Amino acid sequence: MTAHKVINMFSPHMSPRAIERTTEVLRTPMIGQGQVVDEFERAIQKTLCLSYVVGVNNSSSAIRLALDICGVKPGDEVVTTPMTCTLTNHPILEQFAKLVFADIQLDTGNIDPVDVARRITPKTKAIVCTHWAGTPCDLDELNVIARQHGLAVIEDASEAFGATYRGRSVGLHSRFIAFSFHAIQIVTATEGGVLAMQMASDDGLARMKRWYGIDRIGRKPTVLGYYDFDVNTMGFGYYLTNVSAAIGIENLATLADQQAHRQKIAEVYWQGLTDIAGLTLLRHHDDRCPSYHFFTVLVDRRDEFCRKLDTAGVRVSIVHARNDEYSIFGGIRSDLPNLDRFSKSYIGLPMHMGMDEGDATRIVNVIRSGW
Repeated sequence: MTAHKVINMFSPHMSPRAIERTTEVLRTPMIGQGQVVDEFERAIQKTLCLSYVVGVNNSSSAIRLALDICGVKPGDEVVTTPMTCTLTNHPILEQFAKLVFADIQLDTGNIDPVDVARRITPKTKAIVCTHWAGTPCDLDELNVIARQHGLAVIEDASEAFGATYRGRSVGLHSRFIAFSFHAIQIVTATEGGVLAMQMASDDGLARMKRWYGIDRIGRKPTVLGYYDFDVNTMGFGYYLTNVSAAIGIENLATLADQQAHRQKIAEVYWQGLTDIAGLTLLRHHDDRCPSYHFFTVLVDRRDEFCRKLDTAGVRVSIVHARNDEYSIFGGIRSDLPNLDRFSKSYIGLPMHMGMDEGDATRIVNVIRSGW
């Protein structure tokens, strides 16, 4: 397939500069992991002021790398959230570890640090949290618990790129942070992710492990047209490609505009959806700024609510189902009361660049008319 045909498949979702840059990469011999990936990593580092960034093929791979680097082994326990995309929790199973679901906060959808502390045992090796809909978790509290027990905190920040917590970018608070550049994310590379870290030793391991345990920087070329190196650690095929990185670099430039746009839509929701019988807004934090991947509300008679908005031409969604619904994760748990209440009433309202404040106002008016 020619570069022109490949680009045409993506062009409705890409800026002219992203199309031009990707065409350039497709015409070069190196479309796998190369200098463009390095450039993308540096751009993300600079944008969010991160310490170390390693590009990978998706955020689930980033979580698996983090679990592996912090020493999670078969039979170990990982305390995690059940209110997330399944991408968050599959890596725990891939490490042959045991998922231990903690309850969530009813007014945020995020994992509850108080319940996390109750779930820790001598077998616990890590805490995994997801920033629900782009609203940061209680990161200080989670990291205090982790330090007390010698654990690693792994953030699934797939939906929180550009969010801040207590004045600092998400990505600067925990040992490991996984970001996503999937097609539905605020910044997209069509597919891809990065693992952000605070320690140089973790960064070095992640770089080797993402490429089958090979030190691609330290290996030496030989006269045989290959390289002289040893593989002394288990690795994976988790590397990011130059093609995805080229798209990501150009879309990264849209972050500030997207943040401002989403904030304006969120303000319409925050102001317009107050004091409505049968609808509850989640907690509004003064110490953190969400990315607003989507906007969550809790509603009574959710089926009727969804039908009313669908009739008005408004698409809403639960976005993610509680993970214990899936048999692979052990089936419905009976010890997660806030999750029970949240999962029966939450719904995500539209939040994207294809809508404006007028669209948000119309949605508010539809909701205020009752369901």
